[in-house]
Amino acid sequence: METQKKELTKYSEAFKWQVVQEVVAGRLTKETARIAYGIKSNCAILYWMRKYSGNDDYRHTHSLTNQLSAMHSNKEQQALKERIKQLEEELQKANLRADLWQMMINVAEDQLQIDIKKKYGAQPSKPSGGTTSRQ
Repeated sequence: METQKKELTKYSEAFKWQVVQEVVAGRLTKETARIAYGIKSNCAILYWMRKYSGNDDYRHTHSLTNQLSAMHSNKEQQALKERIKQLEEELQKANLRADLWQMMINVAEDQLQIDIKKKYGAQPSKPSGGTTSRQ
């Protein structure tokens, strides 16, 4: 009985990197990349992805997954912090604007004797006397 040895194909680092980038970018799946580039091994691309991700322990990928999710979480938290800061600045400007309007109303009422503030329960104004008809 004759056993056949699988022919080992050596791929350059640049080739491996290119294939991994195609898969990571979502342009190809691992299987379509394997077929498109004529890679005979079913798991070579997976190993290359792990290698270029900095995870040398192929059996324990959970640490990489945790690191990636932590990085994603940190980016989200940073974005939320920036949004909170922006909203706080906008709120401060709105409060200053409201204070300015209030001061303008107070000055107008005090110095110009203009009644601007509506009193609670105020009666609607009556039409002027010039529009009534005589009989």
